[in-house]
Amino acid sequence: MATRTTRTQQRGFLSRDLIIQEAFALLDKRGPSALSMRRLADHLGVAPNALYTHVRGKADLIDGLIDQVYAGLELDPDPSKDWTEQLSGISQAVRAQLLVHSAVVPYALQQPGLGPHGLRLGEAIYDVLRPAGFSDQATVGIVYALLTYILGFVALEIPRAGTDPQTSDEFVRRLQAFFAALPPGEFPHTVQLAPQLARISTEDQFQFGIRIFLAGLQAQYPTPEHST
Repeated sequence: MATRTTRTQQRGFLSRDLIIQEAFALLDKRGPSALSMRRLADHLGVAPNALYTHVRGKADLIDGLIDQVYAGLELDPDPSKDWTEQLSGISQAVRAQLLVHSAVVPYALQQPGLGPHGLRLGEAIYDVLRPAGFSDQATVGIVYALLTYILGFVALEIPRAGTDPQTSDEFVRRLQAFFAALPPGEFPHTVQLAPQLARISTEDQFQFGIRIFLAGLQAQYPTPEHST
């Protein structure tokens, strides 16, 4: 009887924001595979149907999780900077925020962030590209390609996300040793490139990828103000 009363009281305090906050807590505790409406209800101490007053289902819950990640972004690029610098700054901010909430990344790879904060991120990037003169088609293509790169890169980082420098360095050493120990007759380039391959998901590699991405845009659209 006491349990039922407690659940009734908790149900009265349920809100969409609270449900999303507790879903984050469940993800942090058990990982992405543990997220379900039933487990979340158990975590909150309510019956599963109590959740549906505030979220329409798991897909809607995931939309809320993704949007909450983007809510933490500071999106105010310096208009005095070149469009490439502005885009680089936004990219770094998105990566940093995703790493803080790495358990959400597998879901962000599966469905787009169409909540208000996700849309605000899109607006911020459009506001960099369109004034620079990129066509509408190029603008949309660039945004999709950029976000795909960031999400994919962070997905590779997740195994080391949140680790301390010593643990991260150990991971790099073990990966380098793995590549270096391969049969050189069969994998000659891999063996020779072992030190670089071991750092495929590090900060400097992310920056390198962004520079390559932006250099490609500049090569394809050397004078975007004249694009149509």
